[in-house]
Amino acid sequence: MIPNNNLSVLPWYGSLAEQNARRWWVYGRTYPLFTPAGFLPPFQLIRNHEISYTQGEQLSAEDYDDGVLTPEGHWDYISHQFGIHSYESLSGVDAVYFANIPETAPLMVTAVALNDNNDVLGTFTAQFDDNGLFSGGWVLPTGTTKLWVQDYNADYPDAAPAVYAATTQTATIQSFALYTREGELVGNYDPSEMGFSVVPFQNLGYDVIVFPGGLPVFTSIAEGQYYGVMSDGINTWYSEVFTVVADISPYLKIEWWDTENFIMDAGAIVYKNPAFKNVLYLQAEIAKPEYTFEEEGEMRDGYFFPTKQISEKHYRFAFFASEYLLDVMRLIRMADYVEITNSGQKYSVDTFLITPEWEENGDVASVQAEFDTATVAKKIGLGYIKSLRGDFNDDYNNDFNN
Repeated sequence: MIPNNNLSVLPWYGSLAEQNARRWWVYGRTYPLFTPAGFLPPFQLIRNHEISYTQGEQLSAEDYDDGVLTPEGHWDYISHQFGIHSYESLSGVDAVYFANIPETAPLMVTAVALNDNNDVLGTFTAQFDDNGLFSGGWVLPTGTTKLWVQDYNADYPDAAPAVYAATTQTATIQSFALYTREGELVGNYDPSEMGFSVVPFQNLGYDVIVFPGGLPVFTSIAEGQYYGVMSDGINTWYSEVFTVVADISPYLKIEWWDTENFIMDAGAIVYKNPAFKNVLYLQAEIAKPEYTFEEEGEMRDGYFFPTKQISEKHYRFAFFASEYLLDVMRLIRMADYVEITNSGQKYSVDTFLITPEWEENGDVASVQAEFDTATVAKKIGLGYIKSLRGDFNDDYNNDFNN
C-alpha cells in the first residue's frame, strides 16, 4: 500500500505512533469517527501476500554429516560444530515446516532445495528469535526432490530440531483486541466469530483483509473512543481511533460500493466475495441547496423562444474531516452506487463532490460537499402553447378566439 494514501473508512497502521491524534501537529486532538454502539466500522486492509503453515508428518532424514550450507547451496565440511541432515523422500511434499532449527554458521543458509541432478533450485535463510532458534515454513521450489537442512549447532544442544511436511493456506486473522483511546484493554475477541475474510491477490503480491461490519460484534461497550489491535500471526496492526455513540440516528450516513472489485495501482478494494459497502457517519445536515438553470433557444422578432430548458437542484452539506477520511471520500464520486441518508430521508446519488479547505491548525479541513440526485427537470420547447395553437384563417393571429 502506498504510504499516507488511505483507502478505508477505518484506517489501520503498523504502529500506534501513526494514529492521526499522535502526530505532533495535531496536539492530541482526536477526530470523532462515529460508529453505532456494538459495531466496528467496516474496513479493508492491504498486506503483502502471507501464508500460514499446518504441520503434517515429520520427515525422516536419509543422511547426516558435519558441515555448513553456503549461500550458493554447497555443502562444506568446515567444522564439527555444525551438522546437516539430508531429506530425499519428498514425493508429494510442496512445503515444509522447520521446528527448533538452531542458528546457522555466520554468513550461511539454513536449507537448500535440489533436484535429482543436485541442481540448486533455491536456498532458505531463517530469521532466528532471541533464543537463537527458528520455527516456520518454506514453500519448496517447483521440482524439489532433495532437501539439505543445517539443523545442528553445538552451542544449542537442546534445540531438538525437526522437519515436517506442511500444507499452506492464506494467513487469516488470528487475534483481535479492543482498547480505549487511553490504551486500557477492553477485551479480546475471536476473529472467527467477527466475520473477517482474507482475499488473496497472489498475482499482484498482496492480500486484502475485509471486514464488512454489517453485524454487531461487541456487547456492553460504553460510549467513548476506542481503537483495535489485530494480528495474522505474522503482522500486527493498530486501527485509527473511532467514536462509539448509542444513538446514530442524528448523523448523516453515506454508503458507497461498486459491482466489481476496484483494482488500482495503489491496491484493491474488494466489493465481491464478500459483499462490501463503505459506510461513513458524519455530523452534518443537508441544507442550503443550490439551484441552477440552463436553457437554449433563439431570438425572433424581439422574443426569446426556448428550445431546451433544464432546472437542477444541488444538495449540500458541510462537515469537518481529517486527512485520512478525505483520502477515502475522494473515491465516492467514482463509485457505482452512492446512497445518503439524513433525518430519515434517503437519497440515491448521481454525482458527489467534496471541496476541503484546511483550518489554520492543519489537523482538520472544513469540507463543503455537494451531490445531485434525480431532481433534474427538463423541457424541450415547442415554440408554441398547444392549447392556444388554433387559428381561424391561417393568418397567425388570435382571431380564432373572437
